[in-house]
Amino acid sequence: MNQAKTPLYDALMRHWARRPISFHVPGHKYGAVFSKRAGDVFSSVLTLDATEISGLDDLHHPEAAIAEAQALAAELYGAEETFFLVNGSTAGNLAMIAAVCDEKKRKVIVQRNCHKSVMHALQLMGATPVLLSPEFDSDMHVASHVCVEAIKEALALHRDAAAVVLTNPNYYGMSIDLTEIVRLAHDYGVPVLVDEAHGAHFVLGPPFPKPALACGADVVVQSAHKTLPAMTMGAFLHVNSGRIDVERLKYFLQLFQSSSPSYPIMASLDLARSYVAELAEDDVAAMAAEIEEFKAALAHIDGVAVVSSRQPDVQTDLLKVTVQTRSSLTGYELQQRLEREGVFTELADPLNVLLVCPLAATGRLMEAVRKMKRAWRGLPADETPLLGSFPFLRPPLSVLVPYDELRDVRKKAVALEEAEGYVAAETVIPYPPGVPLMWIGERIDRGHIEQIRQLLRHRAHVQGGSRLGDGLLVVYELR
Repeated sequence: MNQAKTPLYDALMRHWARRPISFHVPGHKYGAVFSKRAGDVFSSVLTLDATEISGLDDLHHPEAAIAEAQALAAELYGAEETFFLVNGSTAGNLAMIAAVCDEKKRKVIVQRNCHKSVMHALQLMGATPVLLSPEFDSDMHVASHVCVEAIKEALALHRDAAAVVLTNPNYYGMSIDLTEIVRLAHDYGVPVLVDEAHGAHFVLGPPFPKPALACGADVVVQSAHKTLPAMTMGAFLHVNSGRIDVERLKYFLQLFQSSSPSYPIMASLDLARSYVAELAEDDVAAMAAEIEEFKAALAHIDGVAVVSSRQPDVQTDLLKVTVQTRSSLTGYELQQRLEREGVFTELADPLNVLLVCPLAATGRLMEAVRKMKRAWRGLPADETPLLGSFPFLRPPLSVLVPYDELRDVRKKAVALEEAEGYVAAETVIPYPPGVPLMWIGERIDRGHIEQIRQLLRHRAHVQGGSRLGDGLLVVYELR
């Protein structure tokens, strides 16, 4: 197939070239009815914002332009079938987990530092999560990957598992080769589902990490909008296995996705796929050189350091640059200083600020360095290192209370300091990155309490934990 083609975008442009008169939704009528204060800003996008009319195909039953666009994506990524997602990787994670869970199989082996959408999918399906604790990276001070030995133990103990669900790379771009893990799971007849939200560009090959599909994963979800030039909420779901019931998967994709999918988002997926396919080796080399120059310049700023994992099995994505405090300021405070200079980063944690670089040599990275130097000029020195994130001291493998057993159990609020030993009835999720710190159904231990206290002390943004402002946690009346 010709990867330069953009069939869905072209179909939309042909439609607009006819200067259509709209007697269909959406109500803005290609921008003719819109707020005057914003019409100029939105006008070009609104001409693409159509619906399932003749010539534009239907995402939930594709036969023409959308079908061809998805087939082009499948060819590029080496998948048997690819589906466009307009509700982000969240919809893909929900659908792939729902597709493997049924009345007979509801136990799911899952990497605990996953996105909250994975947790939500398990809750919806009444699953029994078997949580695998990840390795802790002492340089980055964040949770990393799940080791092969932990997967091996989990599969041996839980042969009835419906799936293994992994997150690779993590939010900080730390990735491992999943080939051995996939082989182990397949030996037990267990499919491997991978949330590769931050790795849609790995298909380019070196210097980027090995993509999950190339490792043999059965289903892979990618947030195209995170690193590719696609609109927010644009994502891919790739299937590459006969271990998955594709018709059941399609059913859940319809269930979890809008029945009025966004054509601008889908067109941006079509264009982003073509963009990646046409990137030449020289383009990637120029991008890599600019990012290395950027990192070298950052390393000369007093009070901060550019850090990456030194774990032998981990490869860090070129596009992710982590800057760590070497001052008395937290990562959150470093981020706030940057924002005052007009530099907006992806996330901050107690020690780090994460920067996501563009998938192109733009020539603007060194301009950003000048602003960063102004933002971080005269950072206060600190003789005592700031306490950062730390690993939970808990077993590498833990089974949660099955969700279908918790539906009728009463809840109550208890003081945070008195919550140890109770079963959590709500999540606590620092956002970003959206990785659950505490799961519903998990027995609360001292590690949970200490890290929640740390988040509150640094005034981190937290989703869930509805009573934390009062110093309380909602728990089940179980001990």
